[in-house]
Amino acid sequence: MTSNQTWVVKYKLPGDQVRTPREIIVTAISQSDAKKVAQSMIPSAIILGGPQPVR
Repeated sequence: MTSNQTWVVKYKLPGDQVRTPREIIVTAISQSDAKKVAQSMIPSAIILGGPQPVR
């Protein structure tokens, strides 16, 4: 049995002029699933790097 973890996914939107990326917190089983969840929640987002576990 696997348990879900909480992940922080950093992203930017097309046309963003800020230097710091936006963040969203998602719950998923793995890092790759967290990226897919974030992409499905915000389809136009450009995911930056890999999702990191919440500390």
